[in-house]
Amino acid sequence: MSSKWQKRVARLMVISTAIAVVAGCTSKTPAGSEKPADNAPSKELVTLDYLGYDSYGQPDTTAPLVKLVQDKFNVKFNFWFIDANKWDDNLNVKLGAGEMPDVLKVRSQQNLLNYINQGILAPIPRDLIDKYAPTYAKYLDQSYSETWDYVKSDGKIYGIPATIKGYPTVVVWRKDWLDKLGITKVPETLGEFEDAVYKMRNNDPDGNGKKDTYGLSDFAIPAVMGAFGAPPIDDIKAAAKADPKRALMLTKKDGNIQFAATQPEMKDALALLQKWYKDGVIDPEFITSENTSGHWSLSQTMNNNRIGVTGKGQYNHWRNELDPDKSGDAYGPAYQEFKKSQPNGEIVFGKPPVGPQGKSGTTQWGTFNGAIGITTKAAKDPKKLETVLKMMEAATTDYEYYTQTMYGIKGVDWKDDNGKFINLTPTEKQSDSQQKGKAVMNVQVNYDPFLQKQNPFTYKFADKVVNYKGYANQFAPATDTFNKKSSDLGKMVIETYFKIITGEQSVDSFDKFVKDFKANGGDEVEKSLNDAYNKLIGK
Repeated sequence: MSSKWQKRVARLMVISTAIAVVAGCTSKTPAGSEKPADNAPSKELVTLDYLGYDSYGQPDTTAPLVKLVQDKFNVKFNFWFIDANKWDDNLNVKLGAGEMPDVLKVRSQQNLLNYINQGILAPIPRDLIDKYAPTYAKYLDQSYSETWDYVKSDGKIYGIPATIKGYPTVVVWRKDWLDKLGITKVPETLGEFEDAVYKMRNNDPDGNGKKDTYGLSDFAIPAVMGAFGAPPIDDIKAAAKADPKRALMLTKKDGNIQFAATQPEMKDALALLQKWYKDGVIDPEFITSENTSGHWSLSQTMNNNRIGVTGKGQYNHWRNELDPDKSGDAYGPAYQEFKKSQPNGEIVFGKPPVGPQGKSGTTQWGTFNGAIGITTKAAKDPKKLETVLKMMEAATTDYEYYTQTMYGIKGVDWKDDNGKFINLTPTEKQSDSQQKGKAVMNVQVNYDPFLQKQNPFTYKFADKVVNYKGYANQFAPATDTFNKKSSDLGKMVIETYFKIITGEQSVDSFDKFVKDFKANGGDEVEKSLNDAYNKLIGK
């Protein structure tokens, strides 16, 4: 037997052993059971080789917070440290040498598939998750069900999702311009949007007597496309300059994953954008972007009195209100830069325009924030998985415990002031914070009810100004076919869309583009993505 095959057989034996051991301790409690978790600590000391966090600092095993968690679960942590800025390179060296932690932060779905193929991750039975972390499992099912797809292979779960609350990108108008133009209602329909941007071009909103203003530039174009269907490009600047894959957003139609760029409704979107560009409503420099420096959410074009509506950023980037309960609170960075340039200017949050078929939305960030995996080494001791799940359950059922694992010891690092959370170390460096154990042993749990309790103003503000749905990029596992052909396909989208918008090509050229796109790999890639997705979920 060759060395190559010996390694494969050895790897399969490790995986089979891990599956057998974990399955052997599987509870007969049915999936979805609401039986309370058994959160009592193990009677035997459990030792965890732990890399269940983004490591920016080496945790001190003698720190009070570390001791608090160790005592609560009768666990001893051996903290692994992998420089978070060189994560893949440094971790792969250890994994390649046969070293494994017990608990592993999985940063992406591609990492998860790589670790499975290398025999590093063990499957996690769903009924064990339901038994020891029922609250967290139910929370994921109800609020972030899509994240389970990211942690599966052949229908089996290989990680427990970590989440991040996703909001659609914002639509921000120059309120002072709307007021000057006599527009008393913030535009909501596509017709109202069009009326406003034409007036911004033609009616001198900045009052300088020159026709040097436009309605919009690149940041707002995805919102206009969203009035017809899922926008195919989530970031025009990034797609044009660095990453053509940003022009290959995916959508789901008739149960199949498809490219948004080839959907027939995009022809109508491009026809409208071409008309606006011809009429001078769209800034002719939109291809080079309204962001020319600094943080990606900044719009120098709006700050310089050139356009009247922008987007792309998140609610917190444009936050123009202060939390009355917090001293030293700050406005959003994009809003701060706007006020530096236009001290008398005002903004107002709007909504993505509703199109002729009732469709509307901006692009929305994903909700998957990595996962926690159990290695095949750890799977040999069922108590290790049980302990990790109990830690997750505690982080979703005990507010004070969750807050301590995130922010440190109560009364030292934070305090409760009549029900208001006050962080006493807001300027602490992340490396120093993690040395104390902060944001290390929460096992990547971000539990929205507790986050909202800690910072109610931020969530209320977000829900107030982003009270609409967005278009999230449909998840599909990356395939070799996609990786090989995505760059050329993305470039086809960028070239065709830009030429149609600027009038260099006719709107009818969209039909030829669709045929060429499909013939040059589009159909092949779509098939590979659907096959991979169906295999992933065990369909």
